[in-house]
Amino acid sequence: MKRILLILFVLTFYSCAVSIGNSVPVETNTKDPVTNGNSVYNSNANTMVAFNKILPKKRAAFEMLNKTIIMPAIQRVNPSVYNSLTFLSPDDQNEDGTYTFLYIADPYLENQSYDILSMLIEVHGRTRAEEYFKLWLDCFSEEQDTLLFR
Repeated sequence: MKRILLILFVLTFYSCAVSIGNSVPVETNTKDPVTNGNSVYNSNANTMVAFNKILPKKRAAFEMLNKTIIMPAIQRVNPSVYNSLTFLSPDDQNEDGTYTFLYIADPYLENQSYDILSMLIEVHGRTRAEEYFKLWLDCFSEEQDTLLFR
């Protein structure tokens, strides 16, 4: 139930609007924004949402890794990817005791790499990057889910 509410929240607040009626322009340049009532969006832009279910005992470690290791590495290697990302931390636990953290890429830059391990390697070298990546993976209660919205 919380996952459905979370998805509805993301859809509502990240401009995933579907046009109704005749207010959509017939022809648009793919680089021009489309105005549809109260929503403005790029007709060829996507939003990616990554759901990260984190073990209760690993919550603090996951948050620390993201804020002090992963996001700074992304910022250093690829500022455009960093600027497209938002990292959201939950206030409450899920019913199963886990915590769901979100990465939201808006816009999702399809021609850019969001691969965390490769960015960590570029900043910290292979050995240290693999250690950080293992610490990051050990925080998960299940595999990361990603959804792409238009």
